[in-house]
Amino acid sequence: MLDRLSRFCIFSLCAFMLVLSTPSAARAEQTATVSSEYQDRASELLEILQGSEKEEGFFASSFIDAIPLTQFRALVTQLKARYGEAIDISRVIPASDQDGTVEIAYTNAILAMRMVLDSKAPYSVIGLQVTGANVTNDTLAAIEREFTALPGIAGFEIAELDSDRTNLIASFNADKQFAIGSTFKLYVLAALSSKITNGDRNWDDVVPLYRKSLPSGILQAWPRNTPMTLQGLATLMISISDNSATDILMSELGSKATDDMVYKSGHSSPEKMLPMLNTIEFFDLKMPDKADVRALYLGATDSEQRELLNAYSIGLLPESIKIANLANAPLHIDTIEWFAAPSDITGLLKVLDEIQDPVVKDILNVNAIIPPGDALRWSYIGGKGGSEPGVISFAFLTKSKSGKTYAVSGSWNNSEAPVDNDRFTLMMNRLLNLTAAR
Repeated sequence: MLDRLSRFCIFSLCAFMLVLSTPSAARAEQTATVSSEYQDRASELLEILQGSEKEEGFFASSFIDAIPLTQFRALVTQLKARYGEAIDISRVIPASDQDGTVEIAYTNAILAMRMVLDSKAPYSVIGLQVTGANVTNDTLAAIEREFTALPGIAGFEIAELDSDRTNLIASFNADKQFAIGSTFKLYVLAALSSKITNGDRNWDDVVPLYRKSLPSGILQAWPRNTPMTLQGLATLMISISDNSATDILMSELGSKATDDMVYKSGHSSPEKMLPMLNTIEFFDLKMPDKADVRALYLGATDSEQRELLNAYSIGLLPESIKIANLANAPLHIDTIEWFAAPSDITGLLKVLDEIQDPVVKDILNVNAIIPPGDALRWSYIGGKGGSEPGVISFAFLTKSKSGKTYAVSGSWNNSEAPVDNDRFTLMMNRLLNLTAAR
């Protein structure tokens, strides 16, 4: 919900530093070759990952200014702790003379690293990012054991989506209800698409920016009443988890539309999800000074809760909420949240897959969440994640190179302490890699 998951990163310090203006290295593999200088830098990269500490002659000064060597070396240490020793260069995938992907074989994985050189001598490295990790001899059983060992409770489900049935591939705690954070926004997207399919709304309908919430997102800083299309709002809601966009869409749709989608997707415990909070209600009900309202809300029936929300949220403003209260420790994640089991998310992803409108798939694909190198294992991947302290959740709709469609989702909750986002995102990425290889 405080969504640190707008971009998927292997590390909590996002991405070493990357120049993004060049084409995908993997896609250009067949049409480009790297220079001899690039090959030399690739060899030096291996030595640095092995501990040579020769970074000052390797990186451009602009890189070191942005990522100090102490920070970079800490990330290298994280790689070693997670994947073992850096052994060799597996291959170099070129995008141009100065841009490509270097695959490094570690003891326990092959890591893809996008490396970009300056176009002028001495051809220093100006960008470096881990873009994929393929764990050696990984198995679903090994990942399930890691799910079991997580503090709190976690679960996942992988299912193949056929036109007439859902085929379960693997699961763990798949029927357990989890707090899912901003993954709930997929229900809003599906409900909006249903309205558009029925002709009640159009993607190019314009509404003013008349509601604001707190970050994640950008619209909270935009001028009030800025005209927005429904497609623009939906894209911001999914791609960067914009909370203001979400609340406007929920207001435009009305509660019946989102409720209907919860039932249509086959949610196993709709009473856990409904009434569906908007994001500013979520933030406010968690505040320490709202204990009386929170107690009244939790003690009410579903219909009473909706009446309370309708009356209570009329004058709710972001300025009245102290977001710092949610920054560090889990807070009411068992009661004030959005809830779904991995099996429920599979049902929702099946609804999204069956939508014929290509706009929906395009919106889901704007931010595929996973590293670019691993995204290339799929012919299509769309996703949404969500998090707050103690909560992390992912949902992916994918199509394999062989043409099969899969739903892959997972959640981890711990009411006692924040969860390790990096650890869980890597575990989900491994699930996706194994599924892509089927």
